[in-house]
Amino acid sequence: MRRWAATVWPSCRFPQAEIVGKKPELIAENATRLSPWVTLNERTYRFAWHAEPQTFHSLRPQDYVNVLAVTADGRIPLVKQFRPALNRYTLELPGGLLEVGETPARRAVLELEEETGFRATKEPIALPPLCPDTGRLENALHGFILLDVADPPGDWQPENEVERLIFSRQELSRALLEGQLDHAPHVSIIGLALLKGLLHLPI
Repeated sequence: MRRWAATVWPSCRFPQAEIVGKKPELIAENATRLSPWVTLNERTYRFAWHAEPQTFHSLRPQDYVNVLAVTADGRIPLVKQFRPALNRYTLELPGGLLEVGETPARRAVLELEEETGFRATKEPIALPPLCPDTGRLENALHGFILLDVADPPGDWQPENEVERLIFSRQELSRALLEGQLDHAPHVSIIGLALLKGLLHLPI
């Protein structure tokens, strides 16, 4: 069996070792704050294979935090909410934006409680941070697994714009295979949980 060396997981926005060729030269950049949550960045590079400099645009939202939670008896809370970018409702893992001064793990626990009422009974298990969209987004997605979460208290009140749904393992498997849960980074979190043996789904 091949043994893999321990890996230190970087954030998407930190430079990595070059994989192919020489990194293009950054010759100009400009940032425009669009809202408290997102910045538009414009960068111009000089490439060895282009005669003229090339300009690119990307968005820098706050980092995302999402959590895959599972109860001791195998129930999995998901959320349904309207997404204006897609002009439709989507099925997703609970989550939100990382606030300044807090840790991703703390945000994961808070988002789970706020959106679903389920509460952590164990420390969150961190997954390697993901790059949500390497072509257009500069932020990172911090994924977590929470096992054996506790049921919501009797006085829990749902958020106005978020509907909580409870799935069995079989229902989650079907939602993935039929494209009902189609948010790619969230599918990746579930895939990592499967690879790590933290989640088992029927085929």
